[in-house]
Amino acid sequence: MDEKLRTSGVQVIGDIAWGTHFCQFYRTQEELVNVVCPYLKAGLEGNELCIWALPRDFETKKEAEEPLRRTIPKLDIYLEKGQMEIISYKDRYAEKEIPDSKKALENLIKKADYALLNGYSGLRLVQDTSWLKNDWKNLTGYEEELDIAIENRRITALCTYSSGKFDTDETIYAALSHRFVLVKKEGNWEKVENPRLKKAEERVIQPSGEVETKTEEENENLKKLLEERTVELTEAYKSLKVNEKQFLQIRKMTHIGNWKWDILTGELHWSDEVYRIFGRDPERFKATCDAFLGSVHPDDREYLINSIKKDFDEQIRNIDYRIVLPDGEERTVRTRVEITFDEENQPVRAEGIVQDITELKRIEKALQEQEEQYRAFFENSMDAVLFASPDGTIHAANKAACKTFGMTEEEIIRAGRNGIVDQSDPRLKPSLEERDRKGRFKGEINHKRKDGTIFPGEVSTALFKDKNGLMKIVIIIRDITERKKVEEVLRKSEEHYRMLFTNMTEAFFLGEIILDRDGKPYDYRFLEVNPAFEFHAGVKGEKVLGRSHLEVFQKADPTVIEKYGQVASSGKPAHFEFFTHLTNRFLDIYAFSPEKGKFAAIFRDITGRKKIEEKTRQRAEEMETLMEVAPVAIWIGHDPQCNNITGNRMANELYESEVGENVSVNSNPVRRFFKNGHELTVDELPMQKAALKDINVRDEEIDVLLPSGELRTLLGSASPLHDADGNVRGSISASIDITQRKKVETELTETLDNLESLIKGRTAELEKAYSSLKESEKKLAEAQKMAHIGNWDWDLVTNKIYASDEMCRIFGLDPQEFDASYEAFLNYVHPADRDHINAIYRAVLDGKELVGMDYRIVSANGQERVVHGQGEVTFDRENIPVRIRGTVQDITERKRTEKALELSEERYRIIAEQTGQLVYDYNVEEDTAHWAGNIEEITGYTPDKFRNMNLQSLISLIHPEDEKKFLEKYERFRTYGGTYRSEYRFKIENGEYIYVEDQGVGLKDAKGEIKRILGTIKDITERKKAEKSFANIEAARKREIHHRIKNNLQVISSLLDLQAEKFKNKKNTGDADVLAALKESQNRVMSIALIHEKLHESKGTDKLDFSPYLMKLVESLFQTYKIGNKDLSLDMDLEENIFFNIDVAVPLGLIVNEIVSNSLKYAFRDRDRGTIRIKLYREENEKPEHQKHENSRGDRISSINNFILAISDNGSGLPEELNVENASTLGLQIINILVEQLDGKIELSRSSGTEFTIRFPVA
Repeated sequence: MDEKLRTSGVQVIGDIAWGTHFCQFYRTQEELVNVVCPYLKAGLEGNELCIWALPRDFETKKEAEEPLRRTIPKLDIYLEKGQMEIISYKDRYAEKEIPDSKKALENLIKKADYALLNGYSGLRLVQDTSWLKNDWKNLTGYEEELDIAIENRRITALCTYSSGKFDTDETIYAALSHRFVLVKKEGNWEKVENPRLKKAEERVIQPSGEVETKTEEENENLKKLLEERTVELTEAYKSLKVNEKQFLQIRKMTHIGNWKWDILTGELHWSDEVYRIFGRDPERFKATCDAFLGSVHPDDREYLINSIKKDFDEQIRNIDYRIVLPDGEERTVRTRVEITFDEENQPVRAEGIVQDITELKRIEKALQEQEEQYRAFFENSMDAVLFASPDGTIHAANKAACKTFGMTEEEIIRAGRNGIVDQSDPRLKPSLEERDRKGRFKGEINHKRKDGTIFPGEVSTALFKDKNGLMKIVIIIRDITERKKVEEVLRKSEEHYRMLFTNMTEAFFLGEIILDRDGKPYDYRFLEVNPAFEFHAGVKGEKVLGRSHLEVFQKADPTVIEKYGQVASSGKPAHFEFFTHLTNRFLDIYAFSPEKGKFAAIFRDITGRKKIEEKTRQRAEEMETLMEVAPVAIWIGHDPQCNNITGNRMANELYESEVGENVSVNSNPVRRFFKNGHELTVDELPMQKAALKDINVRDEEIDVLLPSGELRTLLGSASPLHDADGNVRGSISASIDITQRKKVETELTETLDNLESLIKGRTAELEKAYSSLKESEKKLAEAQKMAHIGNWDWDLVTNKIYASDEMCRIFGLDPQEFDASYEAFLNYVHPADRDHINAIYRAVLDGKELVGMDYRIVSANGQERVVHGQGEVTFDRENIPVRIRGTVQDITERKRTEKALELSEERYRIIAEQTGQLVYDYNVEEDTAHWAGNIEEITGYTPDKFRNMNLQSLISLIHPEDEKKFLEKYERFRTYGGTYRSEYRFKIENGEYIYVEDQGVGLKDAKGEIKRILGTIKDITERKKAEKSFANIEAARKREIHHRIKNNLQVISSLLDLQAEKFKNKKNTGDADVLAALKESQNRVMSIALIHEKLHESKGTDKLDFSPYLMKLVESLFQTYKIGNKDLSLDMDLEENIFFNIDVAVPLGLIVNEIVSNSLKYAFRDRDRGTIRIKLYREENEKPEHQKHENSRGDRISSINNFILAISDNGSGLPEELNVENASTLGLQIINILVEQLDGKIELSRSSGTEFTIRFPVA
């Protein structure tokens, strides 16, 4: 190929020369990218620098990257190295700024020179010049200048124009400014040469005489061609108008309302659909701007007004905001606004559409929650998680993946599958084949890190389709290097198993189930027994091995054999007790299955325990019977503090409590107790006195005010209960009701009065409930009207159907032309759903009830929709259906969104199942958790048993020494949010403890409260063992921390000594003086404490970012010394990234504390307002960097930076006679001492208020 010719990448164009300048007219975004993407791809592959200046069709760069990435798989690589640039419309031009065409050409030439200097073949440009549309002279001039600029340069330029933004004349002007034009005609792209340029080129190579003779003919041909193109463009314009008309019809059928606003007159016109959306009656409600804004949610009004004003300068696609209907219901609507301007570019009219998107917003929120779950898992997973394509291209990697491979996410993406997998592993190829065949793979494959080291990885992969229908893969990789080491340890531990088997005290045997012809277990064969089995069974091992139970013992319990059979076949362990008649003993048996068809059983003799349990049961039964039949009320306190008290049948009747209800005053203070007119405290009650004082209380009479308001008099006694060690474990009380005996007549009168009052209350409640019901029915009727649900009424006798206008719009019909019959309705039902509809119709004729259903329809314009139907059948006296009434609602968009939600849930489920750890989703309010992952492998519990665990049951399995720390972290996390991480020992099924790492993230509701926690739990037992070796290092670090704290406490001690000197010579010191002094000391200590807090937050560094610390310190002082209603303001100008060590930060913080607090207390006593200003900045250092400096202690310091701290106020100022360097006040003494400690100098200015300027050096 000629070096001057370049591949355009667009088939209809072919090769183009350097300097080619052409344009494309497009109607849709799809037509635009169909040309631009292959054009740019050819340039990138030809080593050209490519630039795409986006039109307004793309709001963000990401929207343009998506089609480019489908055409150019290596787009990210080109973007990263700078060969491909994408410039958004907003990045090119600032708001309201008119672009400069001359400056744009200068920048283009600079870019072309840059391309050649950096080794590129040239520059390939795609740009949108519609920003010059309002000045066609400027546009054509720019295009001509662009032609001249690129004619002899290695540049090719494509200008793109949206057809909808130009009329016929404008289109012709734009086309004649380019060498050729790309237009789409009858579905195909056509290259139209510029006749003027083409003929001019031909004339250049023709003799001059020949040119003169053909000039008139060429002009005639040019005129004819222009007329043909004008006709074609006019036809295209008419077609566009037809499309606009069809769009208006579609908008009407989709229930989108439209409105118009005359900005000059203020008139506002709403369509009927807008009235329905806003719940307004067109006859009663006058649509004005004020009335409209009154319907907008108060929190959204300012946003809506600003958005419409912004639309005066730039087009806004959609505005979403909330409205409040007359019944108080909130709805969300979407509005699109278009502004019309006059000749002076002033807005004169606005019009737009509005659509109710409330249901769509709700489903979008659910979809967003699913995406949050996926993102939380992806970010917090402790295993490497990758998203890739089947060809090995990697699209995303989480933090764990970066840590595992020692790479950044970008490095992993560039490396691809071949860069992170050991290509020599023979298992790689079969794993890919199995994944492609089954859609998933799980196994082990060797991987390699960035440094080249190889490690074994446990891999789980699964195929899924993304939202664009493209096949993607989720890959989860776990580094199992440590597990391999553990497996070796387990192999060695197997050697110890035999020793345990032989010496264990529990009987053990391994058996094999024997099945009958029907496959049911009826016997088992002994495969192995231990010595303890021989002891308990009374038979030698050699006599049972290889033989069945019936062969050895002749009798067998079918129940036990059945349980053994269930364990052997299902693999699930079983724990049960059994009485054997062979030895007349009770046995406690635990059985499990080492492999299918076999089982192992461990049992021990529990006969003695059973006898004790039987005696205990009998005693408990006797006591329970006694409690229930006793004619007195008996209460039992189950703890020494009497926080849990329950009673027998008589006690519940007396206290008006439920069976098992806790009636303790500590937990349920609904009853009040009196004695001789005095209300008793908790400690004065009989049961509490007996338990707390360990005494017997006898024949005490008290009055009890019950929750119902009834007052009863009780006569009772109480005694403490003790445990085996003699400690009080609770108390017991017995009482009888003597109310009737003392107040029969009075109680009867009060009871009648209470009953009458109760009846009146219930009557009033019923009347209120009836009124509320009437109001609810009225609101329901209004809500149905505003829901835009079509209704119909079918007379089965006449076969006539009444259909509302809304139903006709759903079906795309004209209400006046609809043939209202069942057959006409059935014609619009989707063919695949007609049999179902007919079946329901026949069922109704047979007398069955009509239920709600979803089915598809094909509207009059051929569009397929999904609707939900609901109906009600009316029968005559002979139970024959005569009429059916119902509603129809369009649920097409909801169905689409629900499908997207299902896809998102499926993706999350795949990831959760493939991970090698525990994953949980905990609902805080319901105290329920959803668990996934390797539950049985990590904890030993079956998934069914573990999934029933709530927070309390999980806490019960945490080691007692770790429980308090866990609860503190959990409560702190619940309070402050963020992420959560905790390590603790966890008790697994076999009773052993393992170390686990628990990480979680909280999901908050609209109020900012955590309602759900997503997290993972990982076994870190092996890691914990390794961490013990670092204990000495940790101890040394703590000693250093204690040393630093000791030094700061010494500073605090010195400050308090100075404060004490203030009162040493005073004879009379008031409380206010002491409190003020203590307050000042507290603020000084607080300034030091803030330094330690910031150092703690800096994750180990010994330097403090001083500016944020200073802002927090001064804000705290403003809160402390806030003076009434005075208007005091703070002006801070602090240089960023100034870091001081603790030896500088502490004295500097104390200086700021003293000066600012002094200003707040004294500078504005006689003023209503004032300002405090603080500046901190680095001073220009006039000394060379190598020059050394000597501080006041004689230390030699190099690399000095000088800083200036200036603090001023515009208050009353300090007295002229006050000598700062020789002051008697404690605050100024502290300031002078601290400035000297910093080797600094202090200056005081009294020109306008007070200003302290402190200069100090920092190494």
